Amino acid sequence: MARDVMPVSRREVIAAMTWTVLADLLLFRAVGFSGPAVFFALVPIVLLMGRTRFLRPRYGISIACLSLLVAIRLAWQGSVLTFVSAVALTLAISMAAAGSVPFVFEGIVFGVRVLFDGASRIGRYRCWGKVRNRATTGPSLASWLLPLASVLVFGALFLFANPDLLSTTRTYLFNLADYAWRWVSAESVWEIPFCIFALLVGAGLVCPRLPMFQLGPQTEKDASATAPDTAQWLPAFYNSLVVLILLFGGYLCFEFATLWKRDFPTGFYYAGYAHQGAAWLTVALALATLLLSAVFNGTILNHPRIVPLRSLAWVWSGLNLLLAIAVYNRLFIYVGYNGMTRMRTVGFFGITAVVLGFLLVLYKMAHHRSFWWLIRRQLMALALTVIAYSLFPVDWVAHRYNTSQVNRGYLHPSVMIAVKPIDNEGFLALIPLTDHSDEIIREGVLAMLASRQSELEGGLQANAKHWTSYQASEVILLKRLRAKQSKWAAYLNAPALQAAARNRFEDYAMQWY
Repeated sequence: MARDVMPVSRREVIAAMTWTVLADLLLFRAVGFSGPAVFFALVPIVLLMGRTRFLRPRYGISIACLSLLVAIRLAWQGSVLTFVSAVALTLAISMAAAGSVPFVFEGIVFGVRVLFDGASRIGRYRCWGKVRNRATTGPSLASWLLPLASVLVFGALFLFANPDLLSTTRTYLFNLADYAWRWVSAESVWEIPFCIFALLVGAGLVCPRLPMFQLGPQTEKDASATAPDTAQWLPAFYNSLVVLILLFGGYLCFEFATLWKRDFPTGFYYAGYAHQGAAWLTVALALATLLLSAVFNGTILNHPRIVPLRSLAWVWSGLNLLLAIAVYNRLFIYVGYNGMTRMRTVGFFGITAVVLGFLLVLYKMAHHRSFWWLIRRQLMALALTVIAYSLFPVDWVAHRYNTSQVNRGYLHPSVMIAVKPIDNEGFLALIPLTDHSDEIIREGVLAMLASRQSELEGGLQANAKHWTSYQASEVILLKRLRAKQSKWAAYLNAPALQAAARNRFEDYAMQWY
């Protein structure tokens, strides 16, 4: 039975209202990422509260744990990408609770229609309210009104009998009223529209309309009756794999003979080979993934001569994995030359996502999975890679590596410290450079740390009144900077000195860019 004709329950209404209140307090009124962190940590509880049964508990538990990690990341070092990951996981939890597997494309469609689902469901809240009002009788209403009135009357008498307790209670109530008035007076003109929007989204997430949209057939195995006729292409596929094996084998011999080393001549074009070249090889691996998935699809899987074709495919697959190793090697060459950066981290995550997609193709080929099974899993692998990147402490890992290399005497990675933007995690990794023997690098880093401390001190004072501005990485970094500020005391509150030292550092390090 479709979900939009099922009766509305009290717990569903309470969950939708709770979602709206939390969204107002923790999202709209937040001035930082700690509000959203608390909100998304509570989302699984709110969605569970609105349902009598979680239809896919295995998916639900896994996604809820991942959502909690994202919430912790938001409280530690929030970012827009981490926030978007939390939103995506919220949609996934709602889909799992409703009994749908949270595939990516279906999740996008669900995210687009959730407002309409919420509006449809809220329309049934009104009908539910009328039914409840007709069913409510005088005795049932009195069953909670009379106890409440009794507590208020006798409680007031007890207060009047104790002047000190009465004074304390009066002060507390006045303070509460003052806080409520200040809270209401701070209301923005956009708050009411936001709360309406939040209510629509909450109602749609707590109880989405079923059945949900599903793209393509749902069978995991290839169905011979409906599979495309690809058997006629077997000679073309066979010949293509043969020539591709020869091409890949010859190229990999050249690749490993020329680039599988660490000593390169002066003037070696690192950006061309290790950056642009790695990107092109990643594209080649992605195309190989598409070609292999297209070959082993349809009626060709039932062809009597499939065994030789499958053997060629396994050989070519092995060469593709060697190609992936070559891409990793090129990235490590670039990192080894002048350090780690955010974009190089993106490169590592990107090639890893491509490798995961290729491994899924091999699984499809070995277990006769359908084309739609492959597409859904590859999109899910891509989504999980993006979420993993949003959780990854990119700047801390990058600049911990750069700092360790510079402290060992290899100064090339210092250019990434001098010219790239760095967040709080990255600054935590720079503190060991304050004792470096190279004066230009040391003074440049001292000026950077002094500048960052001044920024954090100013931000702490500006946001001290609102707890949602809290970021654990800021607090820990500021604590460590204050403990060692004697090292860069000359640069504190001296913007001109900071700029001079940083410019000198940048000009000096650019020789290794």
